[in-house]
Amino acid sequence: MKIAFFTDTYLPNKDGVVTSMLTTREYLENNGHTVYIFTSGSRKAKADNKDPNVFYHSSVPFRPYPDYRIALFPFLSEKKVQSLGIDLIHCHGIATMGLAAAWTARRLKLPLATTFHTLIPEAVHYIARGKTMKKLTKNVAWGYLHWFLSQSDLVVSPSGVIRDVLAEHGIKSEVVPTGIDTNRFNPQIDGSVVKEKLGLKGKKVILHIGRLVREKNLDVMIKSSLMVAEEIPEARFLVAGMGPASSYYKSLVKSNDVEDLFQFRGYLSKDQLPSYYAASDIFAFPSKFETQGLVALEAMACGKPVAGANYLAIKELVKDGINGYLFNPDSPDDCADKIVKALRMGPKAKDACRKTAEQYSTEKCAARLINEYEKIMR
Repeated sequence: MKIAFFTDTYLPNKDGVVTSMLTTREYLENNGHTVYIFTSGSRKAKADNKDPNVFYHSSVPFRPYPDYRIALFPFLSEKKVQSLGIDLIHCHGIATMGLAAAWTARRLKLPLATTFHTLIPEAVHYIARGKTMKKLTKNVAWGYLHWFLSQSDLVVSPSGVIRDVLAEHGIKSEVVPTGIDTNRFNPQIDGSVVKEKLGLKGKKVILHIGRLVREKNLDVMIKSSLMVAEEIPEARFLVAGMGPASSYYKSLVKSNDVEDLFQFRGYLSKDQLPSYYAASDIFAFPSKFETQGLVALEAMACGKPVAGANYLAIKELVKDGINGYLFNPDSPDDCADKIVKALRMGPKAKDACRKTAEQYSTEKCAARLINEYEKIMR
């Protein structure tokens, strides 16, 4: 098959949506399919692009979140899609590139799949202020999503929880998670070099990896850290990632007087990720915004228990006392308690974590996606 991915975010951006597309693209291409990417991008991204299957459209930054960009002339992609002989369009965005995906599919009579990656109604704080305005904006967002997703022949939910959320709003979807590379992420990786480099030898490392944005809810983890350290003095928090809330979280660490407990490492490359997971003892995941939680699965693939928010997709992955613990995402006390419990699980949790991750291998998840593609192709 020749498949066109339409997306509002792509390299050089590094986020869960991009990771999902890269993982899926790699598997599809390794199995004889061809994937083309149609995306918004800066002039620099367009000039630096060396991938003949990636097409960047001129765009402007989305002012509330400049890492995302709004394509200005996305509908011009129709001619390119036609000339390439595309068999199916898979949409990964809901802004102008998403609209172009729906337009192009309809005009060329191509099957259209859309993955619901981001719970946009829960991020209205980027554009709305005040309780009334946020509620109104949230309702408008759901109205738009209902209309937008109705254009697709297939709506993909990354988890059962998100399928149920969409169903509550009258949107039918199929659960097809993004897979993880369980060979690249595995319990045999040595993290000692990272611990040595960061001065964490002999410490209990609580790792968090992800975009630094307010909806990731790191506030509760930061406020819990002193309580964790009182129980386990050798506990240290390692935070990796970039985002618009970087300064906010660093200031919060300072104002809570826990700078000695935290290290912020910025963006980690693809090659660095496995060794950082290996250097940790547990993974902390307080986010209230996850539609799947790929980083939690990557940590589990490395045999690391997860202390995660009892919210959305995370509660689907973490089982108390088996592969980690769930906590109230609004309670620093409960967060601290569950981090401590996860740290004390010891080696017994490794096999359970690995077993969970293996259910989400790239091979299993991509096979499900191809099956859904074939259904709408028919």
